Amino acid sequence: MFLEIRHLRTLAAVYELESLAAAAERLHLTQSALSHQIKAIETYYKVSLFTRKTRPMQLTPAGKRLLALAQEVLPAVDKVERDMRRQAAGSTGRLHIALECHSCFAWLLPVLESFRQDW
Repeated sequence: MFLEIRHLRTLAAVYELESLAAAAERLHLTQSALSHQIKAIETYYKVSLFTRKTRPMQLTPAGKRLLALAQEVLPAVDKVERDMRRQAAGSTGRLHIALECHSCFAWLLPVLESFRQDW
C-alpha cells in the first residue's frame, strides 16, 4: 500500500467536517468505504489516526502529522490539477515573440499587454 492523494483528502474531510458520514458524502463514498480507507492507513502504519470515543472525532498525534501533510500537499495538487485542465482546454501556455523593429513597440506592446491580461 502507498499513501495516496485520496487518503489525504479523506483525512482532511473527516477532520474538517468532524463526521465520517459528512466526509463520505462530500467525497462521494459510502461511509463503509471511507472507514475502510482510514483503517487501511492505520493498519499499514500501525497507528490510530483518530480517537474514536470522542464526539467529534479527534486526531491522534499521528493523525495530526498526516493532516499537516495533507494541508501542505493538497493545495499544491489542486493547483496543478487546475493548471492541467486549463492547459488541456488551451487557455494557458507560453507565447514567445522576438522584436527587431523599434517602430513595432508603439503598437505591438499595448496589444500584447491586452493579450497577456486575457490569458
